[in-house]
Amino acid sequence: MSKIEMYYATDPLCSFCWAFEPTLRKFRYQYASYISNDTTVMGGMIEKWEKFGGDSSNGIQSAADVAKHWREIGDFSRMVIDGRVWLDEPIDSSFPSSQAFQIVRRDYPEQAQAFLRKLRETVMVWNQDISKREVLAGILEEMGLNPEKVLNDADSFEGRSLLNSDLGLARALTATGFPTLVLVNEQNQGVKVVGAQPYEALESALKQILGVEELIQTPVPSLDLVMKTTPFLMNREIEVLYNLEESEVPGFVDMIVGKENVQKGEVLGQNYYRRLTV
Repeated sequence: MSKIEMYYATDPLCSFCWAFEPTLRKFRYQYASYISNDTTVMGGMIEKWEKFGGDSSNGIQSAADVAKHWREIGDFSRMVIDGRVWLDEPIDSSFPSSQAFQIVRRDYPEQAQAFLRKLRETVMVWNQDISKREVLAGILEEMGLNPEKVLNDADSFEGRSLLNSDLGLARALTATGFPTLVLVNEQNQGVKVVGAQPYEALESALKQILGVEELIQTPVPSLDLVMKTTPFLMNREIEVLYNLEESEVPGFVDMIVGKENVQKGEVLGQNYYRRLTV
């Protein structure tokens, strides 16, 4: 079977990336057998808020515009985004969280994706500023990692150097917006998918780069197993993973994971599920 390398250019503060999570997770599960190397690349969306200059394509000129934009994306995708953090005090930069990700990936590679996920949950759903050291320390401590060492290393020359390597790779991939997926085949040919595209667009890109008309899917793991690595899931994510209707998810979670093992809640009108025992 031919294999590809997949590069995912993203940023912890990318709202479209949060909306894209259900689709990307399912794609990774179903087509992992085709992917020889899956690399997450930090793109450095906001180095300093005061130098950001806005995003005219999305109508963003001020922090209040970001809050409105985030809430609209959350409402449309049903991947909840609170957004009020931008009204309280603009998030200064996505670089501290991106550099912390570099150190976690270096020292705890098996936990890097879980850390990125926690970053997104913390800022998107729970409205906390992930540019602040104390917020990052809380995430690392919750994950059982060493906050002081990770954050000291992230703030060092090496942390910035590792991030600069990612920024250089993002430029080489011509990833000017996020999310961007770049699929590269064994002949070093590539195809790029830009934005929070539907699942069919990812399948089409994979077929194109492999030069095949049909793909062999790997079944998505049981929800019980999925929630061992991603203990917090929005209703929408479970719908996408298992082709369920919105109303079918609560009963499905009870049946597969068990009522006693899951905390159910609601935020901004959307259900979420948190596994209590991993």
